[in-house]
Amino acid sequence: MAELKVNREESLVEFAGFKFLLINSEDGLNVDRVQFHNAVIIDGNDRAFIRQIVRRIRSDNQPDIYLKPIFILKGININDPFVNKLVDGTLFSLDQIELIIPEVERILTKTKDLHFTNSLSFEAQMIEKTISFMYTCEIQDLEPIPYIYSSNNYSYPILSVNFRQRDEHIALDILEIAEREGIFDSTYIDRIYLCPSCQGGHLTYREVCPKCGSSNSTTEDIIHHFPCAYVGPLSDFTNEIDDQLDCPKCNKRLRHIGVDYDKPSVLHECKACDHKFQDFNVKAKCLACTTDNLVEQLKGKEIRKYSLTKKGELAAINGFVSTSKDIEEIIGTVKFETFVTMLKYEIERLRQTEGASNICAVHLSNPSQIYSKMGSEVQKVLLKDLVKVIRSNIRSSDIISFQSSSTIILSMNEIPTRIAKRILSEIIDMLKRLIATTFKDIDVEFEYEVIKLDYKLSPQLHIQQLTKAFG
Repeated sequence: MAELKVNREESLVEFAGFKFLLINSEDGLNVDRVQFHNAVIIDGNDRAFIRQIVRRIRSDNQPDIYLKPIFILKGININDPFVNKLVDGTLFSLDQIELIIPEVERILTKTKDLHFTNSLSFEAQMIEKTISFMYTCEIQDLEPIPYIYSSNNYSYPILSVNFRQRDEHIALDILEIAEREGIFDSTYIDRIYLCPSCQGGHLTYREVCPKCGSSNSTTEDIIHHFPCAYVGPLSDFTNEIDDQLDCPKCNKRLRHIGVDYDKPSVLHECKACDHKFQDFNVKAKCLACTTDNLVEQLKGKEIRKYSLTKKGELAAINGFVSTSKDIEEIIGTVKFETFVTMLKYEIERLRQTEGASNICAVHLSNPSQIYSKMGSEVQKVLLKDLVKVIRSNIRSSDIISFQSSSTIILSMNEIPTRIAKRILSEIIDMLKRLIATTFKDIDVEFEYEVIKLDYKLSPQLHIQQLTKAFG
């Protein structure tokens, strides 16, 4: 039986060869200490303190900190759904520590599967953090939770933990990007409306005067008297003697609604400007920035449940470097969707003419090893240099595009395939020399492929055949 050792002075718990960082409400947390332990146990009776510690660990940018297992030593019940989504379990006493060892082992083993890269953009970095956490904790679905402390009223704790409350709307944009990249599939849950000024979702809706915008008004029914066709506000039909209704036009008593009269509408009177009107304007006042918005000006956003795809799981393991947006900004290239469209036109042209055109691919075989050694700015320099070398050795009419941060696709039209292969082979040699000269401590492995265009095949099938060997 393993011995439990508790050293509260050192904030250390040891059991079965595992070291746990023990954090209590009297201690200040040096987050860097987390990386030297196998897991974290938070011992506290203060909900706000527990939430703060969990946020500090999960929002860190170092994988050996934000992926560490976290357990709460329960002195109180934690009913915060945000916190509960970010911790890996609970203990009622340190004597139960043996029960969490299998979970700690599983998470640490899954973490060893991952390769981490220096992502090109903030969006890519956030996507990598999210899918890495989901992979290690074996979470398949990223579900939104209704959360009063979220500026959007919904939260995705694994991702939202990286943002201040007022910036949580960025998480929605990042999830949309990740879905476009094929990292997630999604299903519709709800629709929310955000302030166009600050993207906040805490809004108070009010009916206001269309003239002055005041919400201070009175309302009364409009009466339509059938016999004489008089139409007027309810106050025109009341008298000071009794509570009966008398028509001011014909003096007849109104007895039965639906027989003598009806109430076709209502009339509102603004107490601020005395304006009378039948239809309110509806405004939504933002409680964060106090902007008063017409409801038609609000920004609609869908709240969706996101499920990790196979591509997303592989991206978690290999490292997620960039989004399409990042690589589309490189001068000398076109968007991948534009490349596919132009490829379609070239195939149609070949259907009607005799000629030989090709598409080619240059693939980095070891992107995670390369990018993990570079900062994002150096990565962009590398990609720009690769494009510059390729562009200088093909014709200006040929097109270059990124399928991903590791695969460059280009066209070589109106030349024989054997010539295209020779040119691409020479380009690969130049790229290798460039890398060897510019990045001396980085070993880059290239693969390349060239296929001749066949007018019987679709653009998508051409690209599948071109890149299938790259895995």
